[in-house]
Amino acid sequence: MFLEKFSKLPSNLVKVTLICGISLGLSFFVGGSCFASVASDDYQTETSGFASSPALAILLDILLLVGIIVCFLISMRVKSFLRDGELASGWSLFSLSFVLLFIGQLLNFSVDIRVTHISYSIISAVRLLSILSLASGIYFMKKVLS
Repeated sequence: MFLEKFSKLPSNLVKVTLICGISLGLSFFVGGSCFASVASDDYQTETSGFASSPALAILLDILLLVGIIVCFLISMRVKSFLRDGELASGWSLFSLSFVLLFIGQLLNFSVDIRVTHISYSIISAVRLLSILSLASGIYFMKKVLS
């Protein structure tokens, strides 16, 4: 029954979701390594303000935020196709992971442009919750499919 609903999903939508997820993951890890080196350089400088923040880190943060929003919208569209099927709970957790990732990236962006001063451990905790939500969503989907 639920396989019929899943097979009715447009194949392009599934492909776009996978491509967005993979590209978001790659840019997240590449951006994370850039942000780590940028953070150590920022603490060494004595100047403060928006002008001292590196433009590349800000650009990558903005691109990641846009990518996360696109992935969230696509995952909500897939969930709307499933309605209240067995896979809907997995896609709900998948969508929640994008919301948590957006919050974590927004916090990181606010620290980079020096709007807020919060600990990076809080940002890491939000990202960890995002990963746990993603993993549990995938687990529920795999459980239903097997």
